[in-house]
Amino acid sequence: MLGENIKIGNRRVWMHKAINHPDFASESVLTRDPWSFVELWLKRQNKSEALSFWSQARRFHEAAKYMDVEASPLSLYYSFLNATKALLVVRGATHAENHGVTGDRPAKAKASLANEAITFKSGGILPALCTYLGESTVTHTAEKYNLKDLLWNVPFVHRAFLHTFRSAPELFIPLESACYVKHPDPKARECWFQAEVSPRYADGRMLRNIPHSFEWFTEDGRTYIRRKKRFNWWRGKAPQAEKLLAQKRLGTYHSKTRRIIVPISGNRDLWYIKRNLSSNPPSERHGLTIIFAAMHRLSELARYDPNGLERHLYGTSNWLITEFMTNSADQFIDQMASEITGFQFWRPAIRTP
Repeated sequence: MLGENIKIGNRRVWMHKAINHPDFASESVLTRDPWSFVELWLKRQNKSEALSFWSQARRFHEAAKYMDVEASPLSLYYSFLNATKALLVVRGATHAENHGVTGDRPAKAKASLANEAITFKSGGILPALCTYLGESTVTHTAEKYNLKDLLWNVPFVHRAFLHTFRSAPELFIPLESACYVKHPDPKARECWFQAEVSPRYADGRMLRNIPHSFEWFTEDGRTYIRRKKRFNWWRGKAPQAEKLLAQKRLGTYHSKTRRIIVPISGNRDLWYIKRNLSSNPPSERHGLTIIFAAMHRLSELARYDPNGLERHLYGTSNWLITEFMTNSADQFIDQMASEITGFQFWRPAIRTP
């Protein structure tokens, strides 16, 4: 059974890039420069401390454009670090000043992404980001991943990852029309997330590994997924207080859904469902924390082990690493801008005469 789009005012409620505090009711922001919009938004909100961090993040971002690929990870990481600090300040999230992440590689180990260990610590900027996004946090013992597994979980380099590691299973299934819908019965209140599966991936072999909280079904020759859990919406001409409570329930439901439904930002945002594979240790992590941690490790290599970084850049993973460093800034900042402001950011299309 297909659901019908829910609306806030006259606007259909589509999937939103912001994980927390999404503004479903407002128009999307059309801009090729989210930096300037967020800067102006912070000024209007009188968030001077966050504005300082955001401005510094922008300076590091601009500096990275003029650096060689061997040096750019350091500037990119500090851009991500300061943008994250801006978010934490805006949302009132407490955090220690240390970075909360560290990396290493065994002394005699060869230069492979699987040997680049990345440890999430119990306190600092990255753990605070994890807490804000609703991820599990490290309490007494550190949590360790490797760079290969982290990059496997990054949608915008997934194709490069599969070309680099040809035996790796595909992790993301592309979706269309990702949105929130309600039961077609006008007397019903229940709502859920729903999306159409791209026809190429609409077969049981791919869909059998979707998370247990989702299910797939076919209707009129098309394949869809939906989340099993439901939330209640309002009916008819409900009072404003009831509508606000329903929107709050939507926000809570959405923040859980966004851990599994992930975007690639661009002229047209693309959405994917992440498959549930047992061999994927960082599966519960959001894209923002994964990108932050991966860039931190690359920045450590750029600073302390440039020869080790060069071995990656001239080895079998060179395309994957280069794609990540080239595209991560736009993806990270686009999603961070949504998280700070609550707005969706889209790049405007230019009509040709």
